[in-house]
Amino acid sequence: MTPSSDSTFRDIIAQVKENADIVAIIGQYLPLKKAGSRWLGVCPFHHDRRPSMNVTPQMGIYKCFACGAGGDVIRFVQDYEKLSFVDALRAVAARTGIQVPEKFSVSEGGGREKTELALAANQLAAAYYSEQIEKAPFVLDYLEKRGINPETRRQFQLGFAPDSLDGLLRRAESRKLPLEALSEAGILGVTEGGRRYERFGGRLVFPIWNLSGHIIGFGGRTLDPQGQPKYVNSPESPLYHKSRVLYGFNFARNAIDKAQEVVLVEGYMDLLSLWQAGIKNAVAVSGTALTRDHVHILGRFAKRAVLFFDGDGAGRKAVKRSLEPLLAQGVEIRVPVLPSQEDPDSFIRQNGAEGVLQLFAGGDDLAGFLLREAGKEPEKMSPEEKDSVFKEGAALMQLMPSEVVRQGHLETLRKALKISAGAVSYAPVPQKGKPKQGPQPPAGGGGLPGLFVPESGFRPRDEAIPEWQLLQLVLAYPGAASERLEHFDIDELQDPVVRDLLDHALALLAETGEIRLTELSERLPENLRDALLAVENLEAAADTEKSASRLKMLGDIVYTLEMRVLKRRLSAETDLARHMELQRQVKELTHRNQGGTP
Repeated sequence: MTPSSDSTFRDIIAQVKENADIVAIIGQYLPLKKAGSRWLGVCPFHHDRRPSMNVTPQMGIYKCFACGAGGDVIRFVQDYEKLSFVDALRAVAARTGIQVPEKFSVSEGGGREKTELALAANQLAAAYYSEQIEKAPFVLDYLEKRGINPETRRQFQLGFAPDSLDGLLRRAESRKLPLEALSEAGILGVTEGGRRYERFGGRLVFPIWNLSGHIIGFGGRTLDPQGQPKYVNSPESPLYHKSRVLYGFNFARNAIDKAQEVVLVEGYMDLLSLWQAGIKNAVAVSGTALTRDHVHILGRFAKRAVLFFDGDGAGRKAVKRSLEPLLAQGVEIRVPVLPSQEDPDSFIRQNGAEGVLQLFAGGDDLAGFLLREAGKEPEKMSPEEKDSVFKEGAALMQLMPSEVVRQGHLETLRKALKISAGAVSYAPVPQKGKPKQGPQPPAGGGGLPGLFVPESGFRPRDEAIPEWQLLQLVLAYPGAASERLEHFDIDELQDPVVRDLLDHALALLAETGEIRLTELSERLPENLRDALLAVENLEAAADTEKSASRLKMLGDIVYTLEMRVLKRRLSAETDLARHMELQRQVKELTHRNQGGTP
């Protein structure tokens, strides 16, 4: 099969993927076993004996929930055979009987194809930089002085970017990689005069991976004591979003999941020093503050976070900025107390792993951190100062999703400040066994399978379960769901991932009249695509009774979420007229749900 003469690069890739049987092709490399609508196999990209790789033919995607490897059929062949994207495309095309032109331009492709070529450019550049560092003794000397051993250097593929572009350009040309791909990846910059330059020239280079183990960007550190800026990172691109990327997460993921704890540091070198000390459950936030996106990803693997930042004022400020997203995700925090002149890297090198673990064990909890920040012992505080610290803590604790945890921390802070119990008022902790008021998430049933793929390990907060159930039903019954959601504002959903997934799914439904999982997957960024893969595919039931039961569940879930929004607004409303209007809406919604008419 030969594509038409006016076919673009994007058209060719779409044609190849549409005609490729992902189960058959991956099945040529490893045994697959059917499990419902999915296929399971032992992942070839990490050492494992259990079938942790899921192949989902409805989406044309594979995903390993243990190591994070995933993508479409072209990506699998590319990674398994260690080919460039273009060579992998040709290999898959050959198995589907499609001929790929010898030459093409990145500009012909759409966003997804440019992304694939940018990934190939990053892979090529990282290999080139790793070769060049072996020829740069002054860089190796620098790393040795910083205590980074050769094993760690190779594990994290540290490299060196020469000032001259010539070698990198020759390497790209020899691999038939278009120069536009290097620009798309942010490796090449362009001056106002149109001259190309190496963005990381003369710098020690740190490759940055995503969870799937693909290099999506770089950080470059100057080795000139007078050089500015000290660090240069890849620019924001479809591949690299610094607000979503954590350095070293691809290596630390399993250790974090096992410990249910993550150690957060600010710099690349801090992370490498922890790794060498045997502390593997660590990641670095580089070039930005910790964001809600970062924490949403971490929250799937860790219940606790150790904020191991510099001991100076800037480090303490970074801790305070990190509290809000962590507490809002329900992550317990601990803050080790470093001397003001120390940073994690220097402390690790001087005290070793044992000293670091002792420091962690003696770290401050939330109340302890707030008291330390106040700068005074409670006995020396005025009533006004105590009130200020308590209010600051209460505002932070209000972010916590669990009422029990929130009240427990408030009580700890009250006692630490030596404030009498009668001097503060806050809602009491709910009594054990006392039924909750208001609408509850509907129970499973109606022939619904599990909500999440077991291998994914995905565990959202209990409050978010109905929102994920809604997503699962929308994907299976889009027509009925769109009618039921006609008057519901999905922006009111509390889980940002569900909100974004539904936004994409309903937009696709409005444009095409259906929700095809393959097309939906193509539209999603990687973090959303991974989340979608974690949801069990619920095929529409042929059985009329089962189908009716599921549609009733859909109605119950939407009612639960609508009532939750109204109750939340009602509790926050201070205007009497508006309060009465919200009460009327609650009664109307209840009446309508019971089968009445407005």
